[in-house]
Amino acid sequence: MASYRYERDIKPEDLIQETPPPLTPAQQRANWWHYHWYYVVLIAAALLAVGYFVWNRVTEVQPDYTVAVVSRTDPDTAFLSHLETRLEALAGDVNGDGKVKVTVKGIWLALDFETQDAALQRLMQSSEDKLNSDFYLCESTLFIVDDPTAMEQRYGCFQTLDGTDPEEGDVLSVADFALPLQDTALANVQSESSTLWYAARRLNEGMDADTAAALNALWEKLV
Repeated sequence: MASYRYERDIKPEDLIQETPPPLTPAQQRANWWHYHWYYVVLIAAALLAVGYFVWNRVTEVQPDYTVAVVSRTDPDTAFLSHLETRLEALAGDVNGDGKVKVTVKGIWLALDFETQDAALQRLMQSSEDKLNSDFYLCESTLFIVDDPTAMEQRYGCFQTLDGTDPEEGDVLSVADFALPLQDTALANVQSESSTLWYAARRLNEGMDADTAAALNALWEKLV
């Protein structure tokens, strides 16, 4: 059987492919862009993201104090904002950046959550993780709480009013480690629920000397 080449009367010279003419610089750039534009866009987006992160970190005002409000109900945002304003009027510029900034964060934690339904238990476990992380990282030095007895019994997290940490085995009453907010410079700062709030300082354990000194300075202004 004759091959396809002979049937079609194809000559050897017909099989030689012509060398395409060289691309001009403009065509080379267009060709490169056609195959690589996606990577350029990705790299540009990554650089923008990194630049934004660095800019945000450089320009962000770092808090002089972080205060945790731990409540049996979801803390009212207006209450948190009011606390923040009042505390900034009392606090000093601890980090030396020329600005006074107090961050007040709310943690909704009903300490009897083990007795509640499964959905609330999952929510409260998440809140407890948030609180434990705060304890571990020594983020909050001042606490505003509505259930100081349960907080101290469960976590053993507060120093006494004389500024010392309790000894192991000590049984404390609320009057040993917390002050009603109405007896401090934050009197009349109340949430919509009219909850009775208390102020307490976290344990000295884990705090460096500068942080402890800053907390004591704020506490003196509170009381």
